[in-house]
Amino acid sequence: AQILVESKALPEGAFQFLAGGAGDLLDRLGAQDCLAFTGSSGTAALLRGNANVVRRNVRVNFEADSLNAKVLGPDVQEGDDLLGFFVNQIHLEMTQKAGQKCTAVRRILVPTPLIGAVRERLVAALQATKVGDPASADVRMGPLASARQLKDVREGVGRFAAKMETATGGAAPVAPKGYFVAPTLFAAKDAATSPAHDEEVFGPVATLMPYSGDAAEAAALVGRGEGGLVTSLYSNDADWLGAATVGVAPWCGRVWTATDKTADKALPSGAVHPASIHGGPGRAGGGEELGGLRGLHFYLQRTAVQGYGPWLQQTFA
Repeated sequence: AQILVESKALPEGAFQFLAGGAGDLLDRLGAQDCLAFTGSSGTAALLRGNANVVRRNVRVNFEADSLNAKVLGPDVQEGDDLLGFFVNQIHLEMTQKAGQKCTAVRRILVPTPLIGAVRERLVAALQATKVGDPASADVRMGPLASARQLKDVREGVGRFAAKMETATGGAAPVAPKGYFVAPTLFAAKDAATSPAHDEEVFGPVATLMPYSGDAAEAAALVGRGEGGLVTSLYSNDADWLGAATVGVAPWCGRVWTATDKTADKALPSGAVHPASIHGGPGRAGGGEELGGLRGLHFYLQRTAVQGYGPWLQQTFA
């Protein structure tokens, strides 16, 4: 915030930063104000339901929970480069920022014949991830943000562990002090009934689920999350990739696809381009951020002016 103010990129007074509680700020918003929020869906619901926000019809833009999914296509076989890329991307998206980011992967859909191979590789990668002080060169995952976040993650892991098999990790402390948890992978026997479709544990936590390989089934399972920021699809089968993209698109703000031709060239699915929409329907809040100039539309208003043609042209052209 200080750097932005000192840059003088905005007129003086156009930008303010408030650290701490907002007090009764929401009760003071008016019809010309707007409210943009990033956080949990529970908090978003409280903000959206604020009596003053509702009464004055304050414009809102929310980016909330996102049960982001990665889906492996049925054409990928053990030994394929794309399978290795798939596993590496999962590992990155689970451990980067200790899983505390809106685009982190939460659900992993794998065709049943490959579920064992993916699990073996992923468990090995997660168990080899050293957790600790991020200032140490050999540490690959740091702590959670706070004691409250540590408590929430451990409780969420406990709820999942009661309903699914823990493939690696868990709620047990991994350090005598600090807000550290192990990267945790759950394995669901039945993708249709997994609790991972209904709850986001905001940390290095994801669930591995088997499916038939059918694009329509994959889309239906992604849709069980009721809206997310990004779904990632991995396949060299153009027909499957097209059907899966169309199937998951209504539930996502962004669909990220990987083939052998793009795997070593693309940024990871968690990286958001300024020109891409960042947001999603349903559980994800229903808002949009970024998207180039489109991202500014929320902060603008359109008004139609009618009148004598020459005057309109002279005054507003």
